[in-house]
Amino acid sequence: MSIPEERPRGDLAALRIHRDEEPAARSWTKILGWVVTLAVLAVLGWVGYTKFVVPSRAPVVETITVKPTVNVANPALLTATGYLVANKTAKITPKISGKVVQLNIDTGQDVRRGDVLAVLESTNLQAQLDEANASLDNADREWTRQSSMWREGVTTKAQLDAAEAQLKAARARVEQVRINMQDMVIRAPFDGTIAAKNTEVGEVISSVMMGQVAGTLPSGAICTIVDLKTIEVEVDVNEQNISQLREGQPAEVTVDAFPARKWNGKLRQIIPTADRAKAVVKVKVAILNPDARLLPEMSSSVSFLETARTSQELNEKAKIWLPPGAIVDKRVAVVDANERVHWKNVTTGDMRDGRLEILGGLNEGDRVVSEKAEQLQEGQLVKLSS
Repeated sequence: MSIPEERPRGDLAALRIHRDEEPAARSWTKILGWVVTLAVLAVLGWVGYTKFVVPSRAPVVETITVKPTVNVANPALLTATGYLVANKTAKITPKISGKVVQLNIDTGQDVRRGDVLAVLESTNLQAQLDEANASLDNADREWTRQSSMWREGVTTKAQLDAAEAQLKAARARVEQVRINMQDMVIRAPFDGTIAAKNTEVGEVISSVMMGQVAGTLPSGAICTIVDLKTIEVEVDVNEQNISQLREGQPAEVTVDAFPARKWNGKLRQIIPTADRAKAVVKVKVAILNPDARLLPEMSSSVSFLETARTSQELNEKAKIWLPPGAIVDKRVAVVDANERVHWKNVTTGDMRDGRLEILGGLNEGDRVVSEKAEQLQEGQLVKLSS
């Protein structure tokens, strides 16, 4: 009996290991790993170069920020900020406490000196006046009787003097009550404007004396009157700059509420004391041409000048002026927020006081390289001078 020949199975043949293909796969994996590593190193090197090496080599440049100004031929010596105040102002408080029965004012109202602002209740004072008048009549009759008896020689000089003294006291009492009744009518002490109304009809307000004793003087004020013709600016000037100022020095005043308008000013007073904590000296600047638009407590700015500006200079529109060194072939180098240079074409105008007028091509707030701009390239990174 013969044994059949065995044939190789197909599935076993498929499991044969091809050892010659394994080294090739591993070599490709290593190559790919090196390529990725080199790429990462290259990216890191480029980032490090641009972030550290390039900025360290960036040139330092001087820049100026574009801001329209006026009259560069008569520049301001220095500028300070402060607030408008009225030099002539008064809190109107009655001399006698009482209830308000009449009020003739409102905030913003113009008043004249002597105008009745308010009337306080005077019922009790009227009763006191009637009583004082009755006492005066009695004292007058007694003095008349004693005088007659003195002439007839039936009374003493002491009794006559006592009657005369009582008569004078009664007259003084009547006069005092009448003055108190007049004080119940509150009048304006000067021409001005009602800046604040602090009471209403029916409220009881404190007198000056009671307010001072009780510490409630502001609550006892009927109103506040200001004379807007005496409006001025109070500003704080650094004590290092105070030597540049003098009383009577011309100034130019602007307020935040009306930035396009300017007022003539004059340094009225330098307060002879300094604020130790702030290292400043308070200065008061009178406004020579005030108007109704200027109100107390408005934010203001004062430019102190060497000489007063003319009406033409005062009303001149703000323009952009640059030093000639900032302009290269009618172009300027502008530094953006990323400290990169961009060249802009500009149109120039007149030369005044060593500066060129820029008619177009720049916007307010642009940062322009002021010196050696010709050495810079478009897109170049720079460092700003501190």
